[in-house]
Parts: sequence; C-alpha cells; structure tokens
Amino acid sequence: MTDDFVPVIDLSARNTEAGRAAIAGAIGKACETSGFFSVVGHGVARDLVESMYTTTKGFFTLPETEKERSANRGTGVSGLRRPGGPYEAFAAHVTGDLSDEERGRLGDYPATWKVANIWPDDTFRTTWHRYMAAMTDLSADIMRLFASALDLDPNFFDDKFDRHVSLLLANYYYPRPAPDALRREAHTDWGSLTVLYVEDDLGGLQVAHGDDWLAVPPVPGSFVVNIGDLMAFWTGGRWASTVHRVVTPEQDSTRSRISIPFFYLPNHDASIEPMQPLAPAQPEAHLERVTVGQWFSHKMQTTYQASS
Repeated sequence: MTDDFVPVIDLSARNTEAGRAAIAGAIGKACETSGFFSVVGHGVARDLVESMYTTTKGFFTLPETEKERSANRGTGVSGLRRPGGPYEAFAAHVTGDLSDEERGRLGDYPATWKVANIWPDDTFRTTWHRYMAAMTDLSADIMRLFASALDLDPNFFDDKFDRHVSLLLANYYYPRPAPDALRREAHTDWGSLTVLYVEDDLGGLQVAHGDDWLAVPPVPGSFVVNIGDLMAFWTGGRWASTVHRVVTPEQDSTRSRISIPFFYLPNHDASIEPMQPLAPAQPEAHLERVTVGQWFSHKMQTTYQASS
C-alpha cells in the first residue's frame, strides 16, 4: 500500500523529453493522492550528503557548553535548539547571510528569513552552503516537473523562485524510552516543496491515510519529497498537502536520529493565485491571492490562535 501511496520515482531519465514526461506523470499522480514520493537518480553527490550528515551530527554531539556558544537560544530560527525536548534543531535560511540592509528589504512583516544565520564554524557553514546549493538545484528541477505535471510551461515557476527564501533545517532526535513514542507531532508543511534526507537505515516518518498511518520506508540514497499547504493552495486543491508525523520504531528506540529537510520557499513577494477555485470547505478557500510573506503571516496567526 505504501508503494502506491508514497511511490519511489527514478529521476535518472529526466534529461530526455520522453523521460521527463513519464516522470512528470508519476509525480502528478503522487501529488494528487498523498503529496509524498521518494526520489532516486537525483544526481546529488553521495559524498556531499555524507559530509552534510557527518558535519551536522558532529555539531549535535558536541558538549552542551560548546553548543551553547555555537547556537542562538533566542527566538530566531537560525541556530534554534530545543534542549530538554524530544529533539534539537539547527536551521539556516538561504537569505541569512545577506547584509542587514538586504534582509531588511525582505518584507515589512515578521519572518524567519529576515534572521541572520549564526554558524558554529567555517567548516559547518561551507558544508551547509554546498548542500543548500545542491538542494536548490534539485528543488528547482522538481518544480519544473511539477509545472509539466500541471500542463503548464516547464518554466512557469522559475520567476517565483529566483530570489527564494528557502530554509534548511536539521533535526536531531534523541533516543526515546518507549517504542512508537512521537518524535514529531502530526503536522503539514506550510510551504511549496520539501526535500528530506534521512539516514538510510532509520525509519519513523509516517503519512496519514484516512484513519491509518502509513510508514514511509527509508530507501538508501533517496530523498523524500512532499508538497506543503502553499502548493496545495496554488493548485486550487488539486494536489494534496498531507498530515505526517515522526514516531520511534521499536528497533530504533535506543538510537538517535537525524533528519534534514530543505523547505523550498518562493520569493517573499511572489504573488500566488490558485490555478482553479478552491472548494468552499477547503482551508484558505477565502483567499483569492496572497504574497508568500502574507501566506506565512496568515499561517502563523491561524496556527497559534488555534493552539492558544
């Protein structure tokens, strides 16, 4: 069942016209059902992925006093850590190394992409920059495949992402004492596209399917891709942004886990209009057009009002 709901799609033939058409068709089918799929044949160098994992895990396994000096414990996203909780996180935006003046022009609303990146050291920063660049290239091509799947010009989304405000996040999940304990609560992503790397032999990601939760099996060398609420809105509800969570599999309850999602987010001032009218019962059906900045402000307000 999981193979149908979260298929594995091989991107290795995407350099041919026929290959891209077949891949776009498979992606479109997945996005209409679960909004989730895994990709292999993606072209991201294995040594870069391994370097990213090693460098990031090295940070999280530093003594607490060293992590305190390296990471911001304030409200900004960059360097965000959650000591004492089920996991810690370190995050950085592609815009986080711009000058203060440049970041100040990224909208007149509170936004995490306006926060300066705080790096533990130069090696960490260089590795994360290389990984961000690789994820940007892969995400941009997946968006072109999205466009083809939606019967649009393949370059339809390009100018919406030429100044993107994407976020790279690393989650370090502690060992959990009880199998199937939640490491991350059920949620949807807010943006357009997420590309997730997880350790090859560790599971835990589950996708909602009716009243059930389906495990997403880890596939060596793959990335898990899913769309977020913004993409579901953008397609007028044609594509699905699906609730997902992270549990602790029984065999892994004594092990830590790292996941590294890249949230590919459009330009902060990109104007997004649904491609078809949303059904009245669908979330955000009342919105006719929003900028990305307005979208995230709306999501922040509605999420935290609902939980307060």
